[in-house]
Amino acid sequence: MQGTYLLLIVLTFCFAAWPEATINALTAVSLKIQIYWINWRLKCQARKIHRELTRLCKEAGWPAPGPFVYVDLWDRD
Repeated sequence: MQGTYLLLIVLTFCFAAWPEATINALTAVSLKIQIYWINWRLKCQARKIHRELTRLCKEAGWPAPGPFVYVDLWDRD
């Protein structure tokens, strides 16, 4: 509980002293969280689709697709 108060006091002080820099820092943190969340969701969906494709290929008697490989959003061209 005291850590929460300390964090609020520090954020209030930073916002009072450097409003633009504080807003920019909080925006950057928010955007990073959003990118990581989107990347995690895409990875989960890709893994789910790969498992389904592997199952369907086995049922049809076709060769299985290659191993699951996911490239993170920040490593793509």
